[in-house]
Amino acid sequence: MLMSACTLAPAGSLPDKLARAAAKKARKEARRAERKENLHASAEAAAHLGLSATALSISASTSVANRSLPDVPPNLALDAVTICLMYQYKEPAWTTKEHKMALNMVSSLAGTHSITGRGRCAPEGLNCTLTGNATNVREFCYALRAWDPLFHNTDFKLEDGVQASTRFRTFTLRKVDELVGYSLDGVKAPSLNRHAGTHLEAPDYHKQMQQDDTVIIDVRNAYESAIGHFQPPAGGAKLLDPQMRNSTDFPKWLNSPATKEQLQGKTVMMYCTGGIRCERATALLNQMTEAEDTGGFKTKEVVMVRGGIERYLKTFPEGGFWRGKNYLFDKRMEQAPENKSKEALQDDVESWCCICKTPHSEYRGQHKCAQKMTGGLVCAVPVIVCKKCQDMATENQEKLACPLCVKGYQTPSAVPDLLGQKRKLGIISGGKDLVTGRQFSSRIVFKQSSRRLFVGRLALKVTASALKNAFRSHGAEVAALQWIVDHDTGAFFGSVFLQMASLEDAEKIVALEARGGMIELAQGTRKWFRKSRRARVAYAPLRENETWSPEDHTETEYPPLGK
Repeated sequence: MLMSACTLAPAGSLPDKLARAAAKKARKEARRAERKENLHASAEAAAHLGLSATALSISASTSVANRSLPDVPPNLALDAVTICLMYQYKEPAWTTKEHKMALNMVSSLAGTHSITGRGRCAPEGLNCTLTGNATNVREFCYALRAWDPLFHNTDFKLEDGVQASTRFRTFTLRKVDELVGYSLDGVKAPSLNRHAGTHLEAPDYHKQMQQDDTVIIDVRNAYESAIGHFQPPAGGAKLLDPQMRNSTDFPKWLNSPATKEQLQGKTVMMYCTGGIRCERATALLNQMTEAEDTGGFKTKEVVMVRGGIERYLKTFPEGGFWRGKNYLFDKRMEQAPENKSKEALQDDVESWCCICKTPHSEYRGQHKCAQKMTGGLVCAVPVIVCKKCQDMATENQEKLACPLCVKGYQTPSAVPDLLGQKRKLGIISGGKDLVTGRQFSSRIVFKQSSRRLFVGRLALKVTASALKNAFRSHGAEVAALQWIVDHDTGAFFGSVFLQMASLEDAEKIVALEARGGMIELAQGTRKWFRKSRRARVAYAPLRENETWSPEDHTETEYPPLGK
């Protein structure tokens, strides 16, 4: 049998060396051609947008989804850090077994490739901020793709050559129900496959901001928007700030009549730090408008910027239509346009120290708003404190107040009927949810929701205030309570009717019980519930002609002992 010369040649022979050299030269020429093409494309795009050639970088706006990651830059410092921001949704969601496997696999790969950082892993996907050296981070990303082809669709956003101080010490991965705290986990989650917004590359997003009949929504929290946001040009898009204390406020804001009026018939643009919040937010809006009857709430189009603010600022190193800084959740704290001067950044500052009121745009000291809101909950959103006021803030924490509390802003309370919308559109059919891929009990999906709940299996020594605090710890307020007693003896036997402050509050508790969660009355204790038995929770809608609570009812702190 004849064999080729290359087959016969020993390892390290001249043909092997020539082949490797030729391959290396070909890769170098390909990268050079790509850079040349990107420079030409950047120049053309900049001219089209009316910008200078240095004001736009097309290569920085390019997603790496379904593409090779960029090569490791040459001449990096030995201690240089690479930061990777990534997220990936999974629809249908991972099963319980697959979710556990994903947690173990991602943690294992991080250890194998010396990756540090933090992440959240939910049945609906993975969201991580990672640090490591340039080579290891890339190997980790490729290992994710090798484990599950789903991650070929992931846009890994890499920043090389970052200071060593930005490196996380360890890797932590939290098991969670939802990647973003919209309270849209499980059966409430909108379908990304059916309703996700259109992704625009940063240059196209920039151009869209110049169009009238357009609104742009910052879907981040208000404290993030305070230090930086898009500022479309005069005659262009109208900026809307939902003024959210946390992401759970967004569905209620979107459902308010005032918001719908501003979005009606418009092209709706959304943005967030890296894109993950916009995925859910755009899908939620598209689901709401599709579920509306003919002539109801409609938009022209719903779009988001691919890669979020992070990629826009790299595409427009002079800032484009961005004003201020981009709030970050890693050790960098903030991101500013690379080619924007300190003087220009200072001119952009619109936020201020919550104590001395001087202009300031950095969150340091982990100070939080201490003001109480409706229902007695503490606001607890981050507040800005300048360097000279740090000690004063620490000594007077109870006086700290965020801008929303200062002006007395209250979030709209009405929530959209998300389950009803999904049933109407066929996303929930026959008790099966296409987003999670799971079959749900008829009690959750089909039984009529109501503000009144039945709660059973309570300890006989439970009190009204303890029970209300239990629900409050899960973000749900109890408006009224009625102990259920034995008809003959008048004694409490462990059940109660609760009127929740809103339908959303009732749905939160039913969803918690459905996931197997224990409604605890104080962190770390179950003493108010019967041992080894989970509290039973169910909707208790009023019967026809029923009035609740009864006219002769008086709420008591302790349940009745009987006759």
